Amino acid sequence: MPKKIITEKTLPLALHELDKWSGKLTWNSFSEQLAKVLGEEKISRHTLLSYPALVEAFNDRKGSLKESVKDEEKDITLDFAKQQIATLEAKVERLEKQNEKLLEQFVRWQHNAYMMPNVDMKLLNKQLDKPLPEVDRR
Repeated sequence: MPKKIITEKTLPLALHELDKWSGKLTWNSFSEQLAKVLGEEKISRHTLLSYPALVEAFNDRKGSLKESVKDEEKDITLDFAKQQIATLEAKVERLEKQNEKLLEQFVRWQHNAYMMPNVDMKLLNKQLDKPLPEVDRR
């Protein structure tokens, strides 16, 4: 069985690499950079294409990079600040889209639960609003 490279722990790292990417973005260059970050020898483009969240984030980032053609300036601190701003803006954009999808999913679940026969919405709300149990980590 092949080794699973992108997991719940490594997906945020991969998304962060996309968020801070500047310059020309290709699948090959991204896979090489991600392999370095994750400590892998090589990650194929096809492996990355099998993760829909990565594909969507990649396409969004590539589109935003095409839209923002930057003027080259020699001031290093200004360049660093611009890079940080671009990284944070890309991250905010990605998280806003993710939040929107989660809200849509919640509304869909709410509607589907309401449409189910013999579901008492008051009881369901009471169960869903219960706090999480205490965790003893000793």
